[in-house]
Amino acid sequence: MQLNSIYSYAKAFILITMVLTIVACKPASVAENPNFLKQDTLDDTHPRIRLVLGSEKLVGNIRMANIKFRKVGLFTQAQIGIQNLSDVRYNLEYKVEWEDMDGFMLDQSGVWQRFTLAPTQIDTVTTTGKVTEAYKVVFTVRLPDDPFIINNKYQK
Repeated sequence: MQLNSIYSYAKAFILITMVLTIVACKPASVAENPNFLKQDTLDDTHPRIRLVLGSEKLVGNIRMANIKFRKVGLFTQAQIGIQNLSDVRYNLEYKVEWEDMDGFMLDQSGVWQRFTLAPTQIDTVTTTGKVTEAYKVVFTVRLPDDPFIINNKYQK
């Protein structure tokens, strides 16, 4: 009778150890990771525009300002101010993509455009949707990732 009791305790001990090991080894989800915040690289505080920061170095240094929308005939035009909050001069690229009222992409043919922001400068970008359904804007800003630029710097 005592042998069965020892086996029962051993089984219970092994089961508890396995459960604790599984719980302890569980990977942390994105929501549980305090180092990851959605708002770090995405600013969707305005109902019709979403700013996406495509480079980690821009987080906390670039923001939207003075956002305006208007109708130009049947098309929608947006004017977006981009402000450099840092003391560093940035050479940047931006891309504009338009969505309809429901958030479906209409124009994914955005071309990367280069611009420079001096410290504390606000630059304004004006864009017009190419279709009448254009309503919202996804505005992506990043540091240039161009191997030709890097090669030219090293060659000079």
